[in-house]
Amino acid sequence: MKVLLVDDDPLFLELSKAFLEVFHDIISDTVDSAREALLKLEEDSYDVVVSDYDMPFMDGITLLRTIRDKRIDIPFILFTGVGKEEIMDKAMENGANSFIQKIGDPKAQYSELSKRIWQIVSDCAGC
Repeated sequence: MKVLLVDDDPLFLELSKAFLEVFHDIISDTVDSAREALLKLEEDSYDVVVSDYDMPFMDGITLLRTIRDKRIDIPFILFTGVGKEEIMDKAMENGANSFIQKIGDPKAQYSELSKRIWQIVSDCAGC
C-alpha cells in the first residue's frame, strides 16, 4: 500500500505521513503542491492520492480534474479543512472517492482516513 499525500502545509504533511506509516502501516510519499503531485504520478505508482483542497496555484479539485483528464485511474480522497458542502459536492462530481474534513481530534481523523484508504483500495482491487 502506497499513498501520495498532497498539501501545501509541510507540518501537516509530516504529521500525516507519521500517523499513516506508524499507526496504520500505510507507506506515504509527500508533495507540497498539485504540480509536484502530477509529476510524482507520472514517475511512480500509488494506490491512492490524498489531497488538501486549499492550495496555491491549483486547488485539490483542479488536481483531481487534471488527474482524471490525463486518464490516470487512481482513487482520490479530498482531505481538507474547508468544510463547505459545495466543495464536497464538486469533489464527488469530479470523481473523488471520498471527502474527509480535517477537524477535531487528529487521532480520530487519521483513523478515519486510514479506514477509508484501506476500504477504497480493497474495493478497487482489480479496477
